[in-house]
Amino acid sequence: MKRISFLPWVAALLLASCASPPLSLYTLGTSPAAPEAAPLGSHPMVITVARVTMPDELDTEDLVVRDGSTLRRSTKGRWASRMSLGITDRLTQRLAERRPDALVTDRPLADTPTDRIQVNIGRLDVTAAGTATLDADWVIVPRDPKIPTRRDRGHFTATGPVANDADVVALLGKVLDQLAAAIQLGRP
Repeated sequence: MKRISFLPWVAALLLASCASPPLSLYTLGTSPAAPEAAPLGSHPMVITVARVTMPDELDTEDLVVRDGSTLRRSTKGRWASRMSLGITDRLTQRLAERRPDALVTDRPLADTPTDRIQVNIGRLDVTAAGTATLDADWVIVPRDPKIPTRRDRGHFTATGPVANDADVVALLGKVLDQLAAAIQLGRP
């Protein structure tokens, strides 16, 4: 007669009962469905947004809040992708909203773009006190070598609640939108 062992089943049941609540995944995207875009014409301006660079300790999937010199990681929420990808996506969306006549993309293209935007974030903090701070510099490199490269930098802040992960995501969105508004598209 064969003996049936119930030990694996009991162990699995015990582990399942100790499981933590499900993890929430957050994005910095602004809308799940993009509005219908107007036709671009035969020769639209093409603007590419390179992947944003940022400090390694922040370019993770962890949602963090600074408490003094300590970064506290959320136990209930994470970014759906690396933070640099989410920020690049949000900036691309915001810039595309401002230039509906141009193709603004963060995807690889076969042709050389009219302008290439590169953003470097030196500081991005959300504090336990509810202040978000963003320091960034950016460069806009035109395809035409006769047109000068444009460089700029900015310091952006926003305040708001940080009681939960959704609050932290919203606060980050505010400073990222300030950055997108500061990036001047088109010719000076």
